[in-house]
Amino acid sequence: MNSMESGKNTFLSRSLANSAHAGHRERLRRRALLEGIDDLRPHELLELLLYYAIPRRDVNALAHALDEQFGGVYGVLRADEGALAAVPGLGGRAARWLKRVSALCDAYALLRAEGRPMLGNLRCFREFARKYRPFAGGEAAWQFCLTYEGRLLLARPIAVGTAWAEPECLRAAVGDVVSSHAHSVLLAQFVDAALPAPDDYDLENTAAYAATLQRLDVPLLDHLLVGSEGDHSMRDRGELLMGGFSREVARVSERYMGPLLPARNLREGEDEDWLSFEDE
Repeated sequence: MNSMESGKNTFLSRSLANSAHAGHRERLRRRALLEGIDDLRPHELLELLLYYAIPRRDVNALAHALDEQFGGVYGVLRADEGALAAVPGLGGRAARWLKRVSALCDAYALLRAEGRPMLGNLRCFREFARKYRPFAGGEAAWQFCLTYEGRLLLARPIAVGTAWAEPECLRAAVGDVVSSHAHSVLLAQFVDAALPAPDDYDLENTAAYAATLQRLDVPLLDHLLVGSEGDHSMRDRGELLMGGFSREVARVSERYMGPLLPARNLREGEDEDWLSFEDE
């Protein structure tokens, strides 16, 4: 094959690649407008952001590279500006734009999180659950749906008594996870025992419910049994195993068992209305 033929083949391959992406920007924008962004994959969200910083270039491969290197949208927005600028094809201008988007997201998250307790850490959740045990009304199981950062989105009782995992109870619980767009879930089981421990029913059904939520890419971070004199964390005791999640979701799981993050902790008199049977 001569050089001219080789050049033709190269030109043809580029043309085919370009045609495959022809109209891709407009299709993605239209999907986001008509369907919302909840069903978009991480690299597609990154593409939408990059459109504003890189207006006339195909950024699909770049969005995939960012997703792979930094572990999703959250990792990209939290990355150092210099590390972003060093990614081939991104550059300083687009890196600065992504950091401005990150700052804007932080500001918006603070507005939405006002008054919502931070539960995405075992120590925080223990304090919260012990504080509200007297208001649970006897033996009952509650589900807590959390944001990515670990703040409370929705608190709802699953069942009164100890039979918390019956099908009608968990159908409603899964519905709450979906409707609240939860990034992670916690269970608190308030029991009459002084020093509680899970029985076979709790162990088997906690594992089954965790597997159900895993199909939604939502981790069940813990099942905490709360008694009058102490509590039992199934996650801390190794009775609730984590695995099979994306790197971004895995970070949420690791953060729950890690040291307490520098965040606004619960204060006296705060969040008194969360354990309510009424929607906010």
